Amino acid sequence: MPNGFHGTAEEWERIEAPLKRLDDTLADYAKRHGLALSRNYHNWPERSLRWGAAIERFVQIYLANEKQLTFNLWLCAFEDRGSKRYWKQRVVKECVPIDEIEKNLEPLLDAARTEVDASSSDELESVGPVIQ
Repeated sequence: MPNGFHGTAEEWERIEAPLKRLDDTLADYAKRHGLALSRNYHNWPERSLRWGAAIERFVQIYLANEKQLTFNLWLCAFEDRGSKRYWKQRVVKECVPIDEIEKNLEPLLDAARTEVDASSSDELESVGPVIQ
């Protein structure tokens, strides 16, 4: 994911608009399941559901391609051990129109949450140093 958007306000509206269609469903889902919902991390169009303590877990929907207006659905469980980060991650949907995510959003979230919750510390792989 790029580190920030650097275009016009009109371009931002165009690339974030598909995610706004998911906002009510994501907010309701987060509330029902006790998850934190964030938006536009690092000034990039995305929505993330996060939970967990020792192992942090999240499901993220983010803009993959500005021109084609496609999105990824990504799962991740990670743990910081000292100065190193360990994770298990998977892209569930890659470079798809938002409709492909939207039409099955709740079942996708349920399956994603189940998969991420099943991740244990011994399954996580080193990905390098923790970046603050």
